[in-house]
Amino acid sequence: MSENSLILRLRRGDRDALEEIYRSYRVSFIKWITYSHKCTKEQAVDIFQYAILSFYENVLEDTVEEINDAGIKTYLYSIGKNKLLSDSRRDSRLSFNEELEDNLLLEEIDDQTQDREGKLEKVRSIIETLQNPCADILKLFYFNNLSNDEIAEVLGYKNGNTVKNLKYKCIQRIKRLLE
Repeated sequence: MSENSLILRLRRGDRDALEEIYRSYRVSFIKWITYSHKCTKEQAVDIFQYAILSFYENVLEDTVEEINDAGIKTYLYSIGKNKLLSDSRRDSRLSFNEELEDNLLLEEIDDQTQDREGKLEKVRSIIETLQNPCADILKLFYFNNLSNDEIAEVLGYKNGNTVKNLKYKCIQRIKRLLE
């Protein structure tokens, strides 16, 4: 099946197309990034999850028109490489307090709403407009008060770091929606 038809299927909500892409590129992506960029297998899996989610969001937001000769594989590799480089730069500059990061979304919500319940209600309404995995991750985190590791267990991710990366990407997406 052509790559452009996979993209059309994704836009129509065909989750099998996403699974097909995931299965087709996972092993080669992980081998490539661990070998060429000297990261751990765990980091590689997290970065692949991020690349798949970014690719999927780009398809849904119509920022991916037609895949040129480079193809989906190159697109995913490019996202992964950029994510790894970005993480490297960030880690070398500063370390962050995860608790602070987790509350960034609530701080970003309308300053007029001072109470936590009001902020949570606004977050809830925004989350309802999101598709999975963002909706599930954010609901479990903000409304069920589950940790990243607990969410990983519930949703079948390898570990809490994968959830943390996906949650970060989802929060960035919400921030873009709020602008």
